[in-house]
Amino acid sequence: MKRKNIYKTALAFSILVLLVITQFAWSQNTEWQERPILLGTSGGNINDISILYCCSGTLGSLVQANNVQYILSNNHVLAKTNKGTIGEDIIQPGLIDQNPACYNDYTDVVANLSKFVPISFKRGTINKVDAAIAQIRSGAVDPSGSIIGIGQVSNSIVPPTLDMAVKKSGRTTGLTHGTITAVNVTVDVTYNKTCGIGSQKARFFGQIMIGPAGFSTGGDSGSLIVEDCSPYSRAVGLLFAGSSTVTVANPISDVLSSLDISMVGANEYCLLGTTSGGITGSSAMTAQSQLPPQANHRAIEAVSKVKERHEEAILRIEGVAGMGIGLSETVPGQVIIEVYVKRPVDEMSHVIPEVLEGIPVKIIETGEIIAY
Repeated sequence: MKRKNIYKTALAFSILVLLVITQFAWSQNTEWQERPILLGTSGGNINDISILYCCSGTLGSLVQANNVQYILSNNHVLAKTNKGTIGEDIIQPGLIDQNPACYNDYTDVVANLSKFVPISFKRGTINKVDAAIAQIRSGAVDPSGSIIGIGQVSNSIVPPTLDMAVKKSGRTTGLTHGTITAVNVTVDVTYNKTCGIGSQKARFFGQIMIGPAGFSTGGDSGSLIVEDCSPYSRAVGLLFAGSSTVTVANPISDVLSSLDISMVGANEYCLLGTTSGGITGSSAMTAQSQLPPQANHRAIEAVSKVKERHEEAILRIEGVAGMGIGLSETVPGQVIIEVYVKRPVDEMSHVIPEVLEGIPVKIIETGEIIAY
């Protein structure tokens, strides 16, 4: 009995230490920082407040255009979901992390809203990105673009691939690690009409889906998703939505092109599957060819075309949240179609086909996908 008590005490102590470490990691992402700030931190529009709530997200990364530096995050974080005014103040930390909460502290301004890509909520329209930038105030942001828990990223980017290991640092869950589970995702995302109030849906196409559960949650919107290596990891996507089980992100190439910007970072990058530091040029190409093979690109393209032909009909089914391209769990390397649903799988299996033009269909319960 005494030995069991010792084990219990040791276990309790280990859990306490883990909680303290986790809380410290989170506090780095939520607390006020000495200037210049690191990114991956709490922040948002100083006017993102309603009669009931105030809202914040993540100031994700540093970008540039014409030698001017900007903070990159989401439209719904920096521009209040299409309602922002160019020049509005962006603060760190965000309103919910102010002391007292929801206090408009103009001494905490680090940037000013400069540009955002409008989100369309009209039926029949589709979106590619939820993105915005804010020009930094002099001396307010680390000019290297370093991110809490990640450090300086590369100025290169990398396209998302199935099974790619990724990580992010965000306001709420801090530094987390995950895997790209689907690409070419079409998904309906629920947004508030104003901070914490109302509901409206926007459809996005060409998105990335990431697991596992816990990779992100509310407040992590705007986080930069990068490949899970170091130092100088390359950007993969911009986090903007999710559910209790999945995370959804815009491909970073679409984000950068839509805002006519480029990443701020090192002129080198790490590679998944290697232990060496940053490498460049032909050395990088040689190392890349030694990585484990990804799903065949032609197979993904072919299955994507099948998905597109059936997408409109499947998405009209009540309870369906989206569709994407993933990998089979039973047949190694087999590319399949995934259907994301808000209800239990057994309730949806009788209205969603098991196969589309010979391609297996997997139904995955994600719940409703919401802007984070």
